Amino acid sequence: MADPEWPLGLAWMAHALSRDLQRAARVAGGAEVLWRAGGPQMAAWLRADADGVEKALAARAAFRAAPARDALARRGIAHVPITASGYPARLRRVFDPPFGLFGVGAVADALAALDTGPAIAIVGSRRPSAAGRAMARELAADLAARGAVVVSGLARGIDAAAHEGALDAGGVTVAVLGSAVDRIHPRRHIGLAQRIQQQGAVLSEYWPGTDPMPWRFPARNRIVAGVCDAVVVVEAASRSGALITADFAMENGSPVLAVPGWPGSALSAGCNALIRAGAALCEGADDVVAEVPTAAWGDAPVPASATGTCAQVLAVIAHEPAGVDRIAAEAGLGHADVAVALAALEMDGLVARDPGGVFRAVRRQGNGGSP
Repeated sequence: MADPEWPLGLAWMAHALSRDLQRAARVAGGAEVLWRAGGPQMAAWLRADADGVEKALAARAAFRAAPARDALARRGIAHVPITASGYPARLRRVFDPPFGLFGVGAVADALAALDTGPAIAIVGSRRPSAAGRAMARELAADLAARGAVVVSGLARGIDAAAHEGALDAGGVTVAVLGSAVDRIHPRRHIGLAQRIQQQGAVLSEYWPGTDPMPWRFPARNRIVAGVCDAVVVVEAASRSGALITADFAMENGSPVLAVPGWPGSALSAGCNALIRAGAALCEGADDVVAEVPTAAWGDAPVPASATGTCAQVLAVIAHEPAGVDRIAAEAGLGHADVAVALAALEMDGLVARDPGGVFRAVRRQGNGGSP
């Protein structure tokens, strides 16, 4: 059965009017009702003057779904209406869901991955600290390695670091825009958007040619939260847009996690406030896994430091801490080899040094709790 006309038609009408139509559709009692409305009804539901209503009716009269779909296909742009089986199931349940999603890249596969999960949003400041950027990148890589779809908004800072981390791990990542998929913003991320398309998708509710506007980014955030099992805020000031995404997640009943920060830092204010309000503390991927219990998680990847000589060292201290001399004797290794292995294991967080030069294995949470 052919897709109905109204999901794509309303996206076209919104573009022609340069405004969102979700509120009008809600007041009308449904998006399809709005699409079929007469002039007086349209005026009331759009809260538009005569010129605005005339423009809306003219846009509807000129719209032809089949040629529009053909034109999109020629440009490599997919459109998934809310009526289609491939539309994300979670997104249907959010307040004012998009009438449809435009996408470029491996759209069908990415949307299917969002539905099977786990899907995790990682968001935060556009001007993060170096530590915040590194945290976002490492967290995204760890989650992607465990099978998560990493979702963010392609903005500067934490968003970009999250996408890059997922890509580095060979995982799936999805970018949701506050502009059309052919209007990448910021433009410096055109290359990143092209990389994302190879391992995921770039999505938007806006008709091609729609430019970024300030009010479109908060609207975009409801989609970021709406397609995910949880939202992680890495760094955020007290009035950060990332907190809007967190609010949407809470409204949806999804877990919100925040990375704690130094109390005196403005970039920590938003995250610390979220934690005070009940958000879960996030220090790594294990915390996210604990908040999103699902069989869809894969095993945590084994660090390179947990193989070879390092594995021999770990086997000695797996159940009881030991000093370098004992490790060397029991593992049959030279002291220099043990020292190199311990340094690598410490860097990967698998070993901790206790007072007195004794080393112990660090137990990782989740996936059986093994070191």
